[in-house]
Amino acid sequence: MERKLPKIMAGTVVILTFSLSGFAQNTDKRVAQKSVSENGQPSLITFSEKSSYKETDYNTVFKEQLGLKATQSFSKVRKESDKEGFTHEKFQLYEQGIKVEFANYTIHSKGGKVVSMNGEFYAIENAKTTPKLSSQAAFDRAVAHIGAKQYLWETPADAAVMDYQKPKGELVLLPAMDEQGKERKSDKVRLAYKFDIYATKPLSRGDLYIDAQTGEALFYNATIKHLGENSHGRLISAAAKVQNNAPNSKVAIVAANAATRYSGTQTIQTTLSGSSYILSDGTRGNGVQTYNSAKTATYPTTNFTDADNNWTAAEYNNTNKDNGALDAHWGAEMTYDYWSAVHGRNSYDNAGAKIKSYVHYNLVAAGYPDNNNAFWNGSVMTYGDGTGTGGFDILTAMDVAGHEIGHAVCTYTANLAYQKESGAMNEGFSDIWGACIEYRAAPTKSTWLVGEDIERRSGHLALRSMSDPNSEGQPDTYGGTYWVNVNCTPTNNNDQCGVHTNSGVLNHWFYILSVGKTGTNDIGNAYNVTGITIDKAALIAFRLEDVYLTSNSTYANARTSGIQSAIDLYGAGSAEVIATTNAFYAVGIGAAYSGSTDTVAPSAPTALAAAGTTGTTTNLTWTASTDNVAVTGYDIYQGATLKGSSATTSYTVTGLTALTAYTFTVKAKDAAGNVSAASNAVNVTTTAASVAYCTSKGNSATDERIGKVVFGTISKTSTATTGYEDFTATSTNATRGTAYTITITPTWTSSVYSEGYAVFIDYNQDGDFADSGETVWTKAASTTTPVTGTITIPSTAVLGTTRVRVSMKYNGIPTSCESFSYGQVEDYSINIAASGAITTPEITAGLVETVETSSFALYPNPVEGELNVSFANSEGYTFRIINTLGQQLSVGQLSGNLVDVSNLSTGIYIIELNKGDKRIVKKFVKK
Repeated sequence: MERKLPKIMAGTVVILTFSLSGFAQNTDKRVAQKSVSENGQPSLITFSEKSSYKETDYNTVFKEQLGLKATQSFSKVRKESDKEGFTHEKFQLYEQGIKVEFANYTIHSKGGKVVSMNGEFYAIENAKTTPKLSSQAAFDRAVAHIGAKQYLWETPADAAVMDYQKPKGELVLLPAMDEQGKERKSDKVRLAYKFDIYATKPLSRGDLYIDAQTGEALFYNATIKHLGENSHGRLISAAAKVQNNAPNSKVAIVAANAATRYSGTQTIQTTLSGSSYILSDGTRGNGVQTYNSAKTATYPTTNFTDADNNWTAAEYNNTNKDNGALDAHWGAEMTYDYWSAVHGRNSYDNAGAKIKSYVHYNLVAAGYPDNNNAFWNGSVMTYGDGTGTGGFDILTAMDVAGHEIGHAVCTYTANLAYQKESGAMNEGFSDIWGACIEYRAAPTKSTWLVGEDIERRSGHLALRSMSDPNSEGQPDTYGGTYWVNVNCTPTNNNDQCGVHTNSGVLNHWFYILSVGKTGTNDIGNAYNVTGITIDKAALIAFRLEDVYLTSNSTYANARTSGIQSAIDLYGAGSAEVIATTNAFYAVGIGAAYSGSTDTVAPSAPTALAAAGTTGTTTNLTWTASTDNVAVTGYDIYQGATLKGSSATTSYTVTGLTALTAYTFTVKAKDAAGNVSAASNAVNVTTTAASVAYCTSKGNSATDERIGKVVFGTISKTSTATTGYEDFTATSTNATRGTAYTITITPTWTSSVYSEGYAVFIDYNQDGDFADSGETVWTKAASTTTPVTGTITIPSTAVLGTTRVRVSMKYNGIPTSCESFSYGQVEDYSINIAASGAITTPEITAGLVETVETSSFALYPNPVEGELNVSFANSEGYTFRIINTLGQQLSVGQLSGNLVDVSNLSTGIYIIELNKGDKRIVKKFVKK
């Protein structure tokens, strides 16, 4: 039975002017493809090579392609260039000198030649441009329509913080907003006054359009966009510290450790203001600052403060949830970094706008039923504390920050109107950016869940799921299960016709585009999409939002422009274009990719080889495949599991487990989706895990540093003024159960400052100092010189060489992985030996071994595969193998007297056998 196409197919009509003779009377050989919106006007035109339009010919282009009338004109509002070589010039439509709201058109050029144009155009006739109402009369109607008890302009101090003024009203021509998603034969516009109304009780902010003839409220475009549908001075008290009266107080923007509520300890930037550090970062754009609303519905300039710039859980993980402010601050910093590093954007407005966050905002006092929300209010980030069980925890999680600031990005790019499908995409893009920022800054989190850190409702994993929207009541298919009908009048009660619900479609499109998926959607479409990675998907999604979408865009427009974005970035017929098209098909928007009838698969890759294998990675290379059209990329398989994709003939496999065997193959693919046979298989065994310690340093050691360290046989005098010194080549022996004295002598250039100290030893040799007992000695800040302490090596310490970290910090006790303003960090080595009798001499230089006796034998030596260890009473012994650099390569329990060394490279090694207080050491050679 023939299935009817979903309604979305009618939203965009694609006219291929070179192949459809029915449009011959309108054929323009300069046009390669034209997409038309619901009102019959072009939404996207791409030009062929035959086009002679130059970048400077925009007036001609508008007249010839849009039929611009004498009463209409376009005014240029923005010109930008991108790294792909495109220039984008955005224009605003005017009718009889009055701005037509939301009517923007962009001309895209490359090499001085127009290649495409897209936007929102209205063929307006007989528009009334003379108002009957005065601006003041319309304003009175607007205030009456909102009906709030209080407005921001009534509290000038708060208005100044928001850079907000009482609206005077702008006269515009407003298109018929209730016709989004409908076919229409004419373009109706109404003369209206536009007012930015900011109410504070109950809280709301948005652009309200009042008919200039009748006084009717025509449309409300919400500026305050919430995370989801609504389902006293210095408020630090227990979180505040008393700062020591240290000499010569210093003022600077400095790095600090912050024990966040949701993301562990992170490095943030703070500012020393007076005698306290505040959550203010002056290193990103025009700044990132986090304020304390102190459980009021206001925006004060109250700072969160700390005395020594060490924002610990002991101080901030309190009943007031003050550690949520640390998440808000770090999240804003990571959001800025994402936009800067990935998209080359300077803050949300691309002009360095300061990102302000307000924590502990009281939504109940602002007229909301509870505090379970966060929002962007058009100027700043605002976070409620949540209600805990049955609701949300304080809403300062990273993906929430990325989501809300994403609304600000949308305002300065597509400016998607907050209703129906455009509003759903506005919400969807914010979820996408929250996921991308979280993936980049905290990859161990659940990328595809939205708000999982704050979720406290029974039966919910998160607020929304991008991988499975249905699980949280959202549609994964356009028009499918949970889809909200957009043929309605937008109100707060219906979530502006389902913007927080229907966003699930864009969310799922992005998920499928990123990681791929096979299945059948709610309207019966069977799909199989190969993911292109979240990084590539993000570039396509942002180009779609930044370059092509307009205020009243629909999902149909998003498909057309999303495909064009992929073409711009990766070329027509590329794997990325195919995936973009098929991901839209998977969520019920448009047809599957059919750009080629090619059925010939590429040849299989050959000469697959692995090199540079470590404990977690290996580098694969192969000889390129051939194809009758073109090879677009390669898929790398670990056994039968897809491990990743590459556009070149090399790939670095990551995330492997040490001392584990793997088998890899590679398959080639082309633009039509044909896949080759597998290459030859390559077998890889990873090496032992390497130990990589966290970094720690003083940002300045000019005024104070470590002058000398004495510990065991270590007696190291240092004159260097760098913040970190690697002295791991300097070592001492130490025995389990023995106490040792450590002496640290500070050096000051001139003034004497209070210094705090800490010593750390990695007793279990796992590459960190985070385990119990590994902070072996600390001393509070003082001016004492030298300082001394006692360290006892525990009986549980792993035998062999490990790392000692000595740290000195201005005015506070340092932590093991901290970068602090003033002071110094030095790393040394310690060789831990067993207590009691040792059956053989100590290793002193890495190659001194036991004297072979009749009770002990090691053979064959040299060895290829299995090393036989033979001696009396071997039960209960463990072994470890180290190389000549002292690096541990493998460990295990001696069982059956055989040790597999087949994975070792050719060279000289040491095997060490341990049982309680006894140790046997022997050298062997691997062929």
